[in-house]
Amino acid sequence: MSDEIVLYRSVASRSFAAIWMLEELGVPYRMETVDIRSGAQKAPGYLRLNPMGKVPTLVVGDSVVTEVPAICLFLADRFGYGGLAPRIDDPDRAAYLRWMVFSTAVLEPATIIHELKLEAPAYHAGWGGYDDAVRSLVGLLEGRDYVLGERFSGADVAIGAQVSVGLFTKQLPDHPALVAYNARIGARSAHATALATNWPPELFAAN
Repeated sequence: MSDEIVLYRSVASRSFAAIWMLEELGVPYRMETVDIRSGAQKAPGYLRLNPMGKVPTLVVGDSVVTEVPAICLFLADRFGYGGLAPRIDDPDRAAYLRWMVFSTAVLEPATIIHELKLEAPAYHAGWGGYDDAVRSLVGLLEGRDYVLGERFSGADVAIGAQVSVGLFTKQLPDHPALVAYNARIGARSAHATALATNWPPELFAAN
């Protein structure tokens, strides 16, 4: 069985975190570009991989993984267990899982709903309210370098991708803790590579 790693992605998309994780792990992979602006993600061939018709989708051998935190968890466990992924018996494992899932199960929908100025009472929305999500995020990052303290982990890829994008789009406030954290993760070469890959300079030149 081939263990070739293939990432189906689109430029300027949520593929950023998956690319960043692959770059942090330093494993060989190839990318297949799916043009979501032309509707290529709804083509029958792609829907067989990802019935939701979204990007990113990760294929490793016979394994197909969708959803950003699941991709990050899979890659970190498969290729960075004990490093980017705390071991199952590591006391940091619980926080690692919590914040990995928080990135898109709570923070992402809360910021999108807030940006769209839609009413979504916290007791109706499983992700809670925007203010609570931001307060939780700031509380996590104040007084520490990374999600797990001094230790960079895969959770920083998932959370960090949301912070980087949220600060750029103004979906998140310019709180000192968030700005400082973004500067730390932004100094990582894997982050810079993923940033340039997902939002290539020529994309902005064309616009």
